[in-house]
Amino acid sequence: MKKKIVLTGGPSGGKTTALSILKETFGNKIALVQEAATLIYSGGFPRKDNSPLHIEHAQNIIFYTVHQLEHLAQVTSAADIIVCDRGSIDGAVYWPKGPEDFFKAMNTTLEAELARYDAVLHLSPPPEKDFYQATNVRTENLQQAFEIDDKILKIWEKHPNRLVVPREKHYFEKAEIIKNFVEKMLSEK
Repeated sequence: MKKKIVLTGGPSGGKTTALSILKETFGNKIALVQEAATLIYSGGFPRKDNSPLHIEHAQNIIFYTVHQLEHLAQVTSAADIIVCDRGSIDGAVYWPKGPEDFFKAMNTTLEAELARYDAVLHLSPPPEKDFYQATNVRTENLQQAFEIDDKILKIWEKHPNRLVVPREKHYFEKAEIIKNFVEKMLSEK
């Protein structure tokens, strides 16, 4: 079975850029799994409402899409490591009724979802608003991004192999930390 790493963290933490750097650095040794939320929202799923009903439906779709994308990468890639842009647990922090209800609604547990990943790399958003990048699917301001980041930090805290790259780090420092972490995992293969 291939090792699976999840890149997580608050909005604009550098996850997508990190995936590009990792692919450029490690080539076919890694396979990338795109962020399901971006696929869903950029594909037209309505987000303007932000009502609990819309959020629950979106997070249901995202959760199952994450599972399917990760499974597809596992069975079709010859890579040694699968690197995922966010993981199945991230949706719990957006769930209107809280994480416990999220896992119940998804018919799983936090422990079962944590066990799906061999490692977690957490990238926090930049500390200054001038470096925060809005996108067509990112609706949060910087303060909201920090709040989401704190919730994501909390929900993943029980994972036994987690590296947190703090928001104070310059992106090039973050990239070096990430590359070293993945290189170490590849050498342990």
